[in-house]
Amino acid sequence: MRIHLLIPEVRELLQDGKLDDLRSVLQEMHPTDAAAIVSALEIEEIAAVLAALPGDLERDVFHYLDPDVQEQYVTGAGRERVRAVLGTMLSDDRAEFLERLDERVRDRLVPLLPSAAREDLLRRETFREDQVGSFLSTDYAVLNPTLTARQAIQELQRQAPKKETIYYSYVVDRAGQLIGFVSLRDLILARDDTPVREVMKSEVVSVRAESDQEEAAHIIRDYDLIALPVVDELGRLVGIVTHDDAVDIVEEEAKEDFEKMAGLTGHDEEGDYEYLEEPVWRQVRRRAPVLCLLAVFWIVTSSVITGFEGALEKGVIIGMLPMVMATGGMVGTQASALVIRALSSGGVEQGPLMPFVWKELRVAGLMAAFLAVIAFGDAFVVDRLNQGVEPVLRVVHIGGVIGAAMLAHVLSAALLGALTPLVVQKLRGDPAMISTPAVTAIADLTGASIYLVLVTLLL
Repeated sequence: MRIHLLIPEVRELLQDGKLDDLRSVLQEMHPTDAAAIVSALEIEEIAAVLAALPGDLERDVFHYLDPDVQEQYVTGAGRERVRAVLGTMLSDDRAEFLERLDERVRDRLVPLLPSAAREDLLRRETFREDQVGSFLSTDYAVLNPTLTARQAIQELQRQAPKKETIYYSYVVDRAGQLIGFVSLRDLILARDDTPVREVMKSEVVSVRAESDQEEAAHIIRDYDLIALPVVDELGRLVGIVTHDDAVDIVEEEAKEDFEKMAGLTGHDEEGDYEYLEEPVWRQVRRRAPVLCLLAVFWIVTSSVITGFEGALEKGVIIGMLPMVMATGGMVGTQASALVIRALSSGGVEQGPLMPFVWKELRVAGLMAAFLAVIAFGDAFVVDRLNQGVEPVLRVVHIGGVIGAAMLAHVLSAALLGALTPLVVQKLRGDPAMISTPAVTAIADLTGASIYLVLVTLLL
């Protein structure tokens, strides 16, 4: 609400030429709030506001502008203003921004960049989108190991306006190899004449530029880092991954895993789309294969049930079949989701499968016991109501068999749901591709088979 009230005030200050007051108002805000106000202005007004701001604030405000407003600005503002805005942006933000633009617009903007920025863009294109080298930031602070603590602080004061973070500074040798890092806190607490070499920590946790983005996110989380250095094959420092990048990676991976678990295959090489913008044929092409595969399982399941038509003439048996199948599918889905979540979060490391099998057997066994009692009670009551003339021992026998079938099906469904993602990981596949519908369909097939075989043999 407050933001909307400030929009007329900002516009009035701009029209009256009170640029100092305008700067004061926007500098007191978080760049996100300032960008929300600026986004509500006309393109000409946005250009005037950005031109009036200090370089670092201009960069931050532009970064948080709505993507549509950003594109309108770079296509409508003059070459010099666009060159200035692109020049102030951090390397990873600039690359991400240019990637979002239409190819024709991007081709007009890239020549405006200095040669170092163009080389940075070309280097990023040599990596896949899920590799660290495609999104790392090259705006990191570097210190010489021979500097004193006082000289290092002065050097950081010089570098700070153009760096993404200076809390961690990286120490490199003449060949550019990473030999240590030092925090700003350690520099401040050190004596003025202490060399950086004595203050720095030489045991550096780093990641290769070719590494998967999930590996970088896990390292940042596990070591509680603000930034993670990225090195090449020779150990030379080439960039950093910051904690906000890690948050974006986790969110992106969670979205991708959700799509896969829902039976989708994710976006392909043709580009990313919002749901309403994506063509219908693309949705069909992505979702139909999974559904067709599941249909095959359901056809096989129906064939199994048809093969037991004689046994299905017993009302209590056919009445309990939907309950048995639905319960097993739910148990399998729960087990699969829990294991996939543990695999994605790093809670399950590569190792023997037996500990996970034993854990799921115990959990599923207790759940199956409760469900078997419910199935036995239900079968007992239904049989007494429908066939009250049946002997009690006969009813107990029927209930016991159905309860045993429920017990066997729940155990098999739980093991199926837990083991499938683990086996896929062992085979170096993606566990999230084992979607919830697929586990449910397989559990239905095995459940129907177990149930019908047991009741046919024992009743």
